Amino acid sequence: MAEVLEISLDRLAHGENKAQDTIEDNDLLTLFNKAQNLSEKQKETVKDFLSAFVLKADLTQKLAQ
Repeated sequence: MAEVLEISLDRLAHGENKAQDTIEDNDLLTLFNKAQNLSEKQKETVKDFLSAFVLKADLTQKLAQ
């Protein structure tokens, strides 16, 4: 059945898991899962840090062009 639907057997058996389907780095996936158990304030700090880091990487890449 999985072959006919062109999906993995794991996805067929366990349903859709968007995070696992889109995040290829298992360490990042584990950290994101653990971050869900933090307080709301700590989650905001993680989001702020990640946003700043991604922004810096984007700007560095654009300036290098």
